[in-house]
Amino acid sequence: MKSLRWTVRCCALLLAAACGGGGGSPDPTAGADVPDPGASDVADEGATGSESGDPAPVETLDEPAIPDTAVPDEAPGDPAPDPVPDPAPDPSEDVTPDVAAEATGDVPAEAGEDAPAEDPGDDAATDETPVPDSAADAGTDEGTHMSAKKAEMFDETKVLEFRLTFTAAEWQKFLGFIAKGEKSDVHCTFEYNGEVFADAACKPKGNPDYWPDQKKPQFTVRFNKFYSAGRFHGLRRINLEASPFHAAPIRDRLGMWFAREAGVDASACNHVNLFIDGKDYGPYMNIEPLDREFLEDHFPADEYGTLYEEGYKPSDSGADTTRLDNLEAIVDMEPLDGDHTLFFLALDAMMDIPQVLREMAVEVLLSTPDNFTNGSWNFYYYDHPERGFLVLPWDFDDILGDAPATSDIYEYWGPPDWGNPPNKMRQLINRNPVWKAEYEANLAWMLAGPHAELAARAQFYCDQIRATVAADPYKAADIEDFDADCAYVKQHLAERAAYVKQILGP
Repeated sequence: MKSLRWTVRCCALLLAAACGGGGGSPDPTAGADVPDPGASDVADEGATGSESGDPAPVETLDEPAIPDTAVPDEAPGDPAPDPVPDPAPDPSEDVTPDVAAEATGDVPAEAGEDAPAEDPGDDAATDETPVPDSAADAGTDEGTHMSAKKAEMFDETKVLEFRLTFTAAEWQKFLGFIAKGEKSDVHCTFEYNGEVFADAACKPKGNPDYWPDQKKPQFTVRFNKFYSAGRFHGLRRINLEASPFHAAPIRDRLGMWFAREAGVDASACNHVNLFIDGKDYGPYMNIEPLDREFLEDHFPADEYGTLYEEGYKPSDSGADTTRLDNLEAIVDMEPLDGDHTLFFLALDAMMDIPQVLREMAVEVLLSTPDNFTNGSWNFYYYDHPERGFLVLPWDFDDILGDAPATSDIYEYWGPPDWGNPPNKMRQLINRNPVWKAEYEANLAWMLAGPHAELAARAQFYCDQIRATVAADPYKAADIEDFDADCAYVKQHLAERAAYVKQILGP
């Protein structure tokens, strides 16, 4: 019955668009019956971060699925964080109490088990949108159930040490792929804390257009390339990123922390010191891939939907993309002007609107230049079997700098010379007064909550990795530039907060 209602709404909207639109009606969202869009039975392999990867067999779960729940009194999936210490900790110290519980994943699995999961789209049909008191009030984020072994790989209390080893022939092959702009795997050995994975697969990561500017390569390390059941601490792969375009390599980590604190499912991220064939290559960001393991951790009862990298590349090449095709069709066919009653009903049936609004607020407060809200490709869709499409953040390496602190909070398509097209879905969402009010309420809540902690968090990250950056023979800039960029990030955060508050008003 739920799938039937999904189909009826899609057909109604497509028919109305073909006939020139529907007639007038009262409040476009009042009384909307939000159906479950139906379950997806595609058991696909997750995508590989910022590039499409080869699908691998789905790992059989060893433990029963944890019930899908919503946490009622705190940010979903994370304990309420203590403030980052002031002054910032000595970077030589290994443990920082304020982030230890979050970084190691010591979150009670039973938190929120008595709370029923929120029905997607409920908020879209209300007449009033109060400012949420917590991230849980702002939406239906399901939190994370990351295992302790996996959480160890993303420990934020210290800079971890990873080692990659190549034979001479495999390393030359890897360098040859970089020279040709080719993303292909070579054999490598991965080591962490004395544990060795003898036959991993390493391939260049990132945009090949930028590889000539890199002082050191970026890597995707796969543990299941040559052995389908291969895992390291429960991970199929890791992403090791070192953007050459900012002197302080903290932006992805800072942005993902903010997203998680704001109640948006987002990757874990920390810093590691990477050694290649025994040589120190300095700090890298270790960013959790958006793949099947991520879905199992964040949506343990509903992890078999399809991920779409860049909003259109399915994580499983054999996935049924009908639901995505329908979503794209209703957006493409809807005119920007006129009555949007049927469109709002259909979009509310296909997407978890409260989650999308919350993710949009996260991006806007981080001044993104090339993400979902900017009409660009740096995001994922997750077709959740119960909630509909979610927007998952990805690739925050250019936040807090490439877009001005005064960029429009409703329509900003990135720097003009970047050529991002307008995000028509966002333009249409802005035309729903209830959704627009909820988006603004999310902005206000985040400004008063996790966004207010970002400057201290940025300082902690800068202090933690400063010695590693100074010793890096391949650093993107000298240590003075690193310090200046750290200060700039904090300044931009303050300017952005002041501007958004001014726009929102009292």
